[in-house]
Amino acid sequence: MNRERLREKLILKRLDKVYCRLKPSPVHGVGIFSIRRIPKGVNPFKDSYQAQGAILVYKNKVPDFTSKMLEDYHPSDKDSNKRIVSDYPNQLIWTNYLNYVNENQEPNIQLMENGEWETLREIQTNEELLEDPKRLFNDDGSHKTFIVKHGQYPSLA
Repeated sequence: MNRERLREKLILKRLDKVYCRLKPSPVHGVGIFSIRRIPKGVNPFKDSYQAQGAILVYKNKVPDFTSKMLEDYHPSDKDSNKRIVSDYPNQLIWTNYLNYVNENQEPNIQLMENGEWETLREIQTNEELLEDPKRLFNDDGSHKTFIVKHGQYPSLA
């Protein structure tokens, strides 16, 4: 088999693991939507490159010219005064577009303690992936720290 044919097979195999796309969200700004059914317990971001760190920053410390961008990337509860800011904020990270549930919605994806994202139930085609921001915090209000894995959401300092 020639080199081009092998490369094509590799790319087609990788496309089998693509579950999502970005598009306008009725929840907030841009969101992540499934392009096909995603089974329960699957990490739809498994092979995406996201190896970097992040830190919590207070909204009032963010420069005015970037505050709207951070609001769009990281919506939060109305009473939250913090944003998660990546070490490399100019790099596209899928999960920057993951919107949070409203009070009358249930999350369909969550970040596990081992640093893996996991769907909480089967997600239908064209359904927006939504997480519960309360799962990112400890009972005392401090932010949980997650294990860093290549291709996963960064750990939080």
